[in-house]
Amino acid sequence: MKHEQLTNFNGKIYFFCLPRGEGEKEDQFQHLLICLGEGFRELGISFVSNINYWQESTEKQEYLFRHDPAITTDDCSIVVFSNNWFNINHPLPDNLFHAERKYLTVYLDGNDNDKDYHKLPEYKQFDFILKTHSNHHLNYLDNFYPWSFGLSNRILHELKEIPNFQDKKRQILINFRHWQTGHPVRNISSSLLIPKISDIFQINNTVDNQAEYPTEPYHYLHWLQTGKRHYPNYYNRLKYSTACACFGGFFVPAWPKNSGGLINRNIQRVIKKLRLKSNTILQWDSWRFWESLAAGCVTFHVDFEKYGITLPVMPENWRHYIGVDLDHVQTTVDRIAENPEILEYITQEGRSWAIKNYSPVPTALRFLEIVSQKQTTTKSSLSSHPKINVKY
Repeated sequence: MKHEQLTNFNGKIYFFCLPRGEGEKEDQFQHLLICLGEGFRELGISFVSNINYWQESTEKQEYLFRHDPAITTDDCSIVVFSNNWFNINHPLPDNLFHAERKYLTVYLDGNDNDKDYHKLPEYKQFDFILKTHSNHHLNYLDNFYPWSFGLSNRILHELKEIPNFQDKKRQILINFRHWQTGHPVRNISSSLLIPKISDIFQINNTVDNQAEYPTEPYHYLHWLQTGKRHYPNYYNRLKYSTACACFGGFFVPAWPKNSGGLINRNIQRVIKKLRLKSNTILQWDSWRFWESLAAGCVTFHVDFEKYGITLPVMPENWRHYIGVDLDHVQTTVDRIAENPEILEYITQEGRSWAIKNYSPVPTALRFLEIVSQKQTTTKSSLSSHPKINVKY
């Protein structure tokens, strides 16, 4: 569907959000919802929420998502949940899927686990499930579509101005919090690449200490709201680094193609225990990947094509990022050494690609394009509305 038709959406969207908890495991940072909400607002599309969520001002109670008790799901065209709702075993609203509903239901699945979706009935009830960490080597239910972490305005604000390539430090940022245990792709990738690339880049493995949180009101608010993930010093290191390592995930077998099935999970345990590699990777997406791209860093990850990694709009290896073939790491190092000027090209192209395709507005438009496939089931879908000018 054409973009100008998508921007003419005149229905309402209802978001189900969770309040921010106080404990470290209760932060309920709903990044996927935030990216969508920011995009819809810029497009002039109306949306409400079950609660007020995502405070935007330190001076007054202004929220991105606002509750309006006069509006219910039955007044809306689309109803949206995220995985946060299910992760705390929160029950779905009564009669959410009632037979007379005029709205579509969408579930944003940002989980990094390997659930057996085929055995969970709630996943079959939603009209659309937008799944991060997707891999085209595996099978999903028919209502699944690949999705991404993407970029929120908070991230883009921190990375709005970046230095020229010549002013960056010749360093690669490797700042994983958890990579000694539990992250096989990160462990193996780093152990294979870092020793070989240290002659090209200085290694910076600085990690921010949670006890040294930002105290300026704006940054402190976002530090709290993101579950202690917002550090201005981190963004400055990113901006002034030539490169950033963004490896992550788990090696899984490509068969059986249901990664949550018993046989596949047992093979996964063997792969992890023996430190083996496979050509299929899950849990590969991260905030770091998108932050690195937006910061104009040379973003290192595995080769997306080889390892089955799927995004709605795919990046091009050696243009938007450097995708490493873990069976031929030296080839990557040699190519950089032989053609060092390619690094500046990748920083520019990667940043442009990420912002063009994964900032809030294109993310919101992509969402509408997906759900428009079932627009005939809702009366208030795409109709005449003053045209909105959208910049890409």
